[in-house]
Amino acid sequence: MQKSEKEVSAKARRKVHVFAKEDANKVFMTIRETARVSGLSEKYLRQIQKEKKLPGIYCGTRYMVNFPMLMQALSYGSPDN
Repeated sequence: MQKSEKEVSAKARRKVHVFAKEDANKVFMTIRETARVSGLSEKYLRQIQKEKKLPGIYCGTRYMVNFPMLMQALSYGSPDN
């Protein structure tokens, strides 16, 4: 018995949504995880990391983004504030 394409895509969307909720509670995450949770592109995040404008630290060779600080910086720079 084969699942329809509609059932598979709905299940995949729920799975991604659940991961995003769990990851949003992390303080430090990789650039790839940050991109997935925030909606910003990996390319953009890597670009601002090279410009030393992305809050975070190196853990060995991997850059770990301080997600709450990034969200605060993005909301501070918005036209609403």
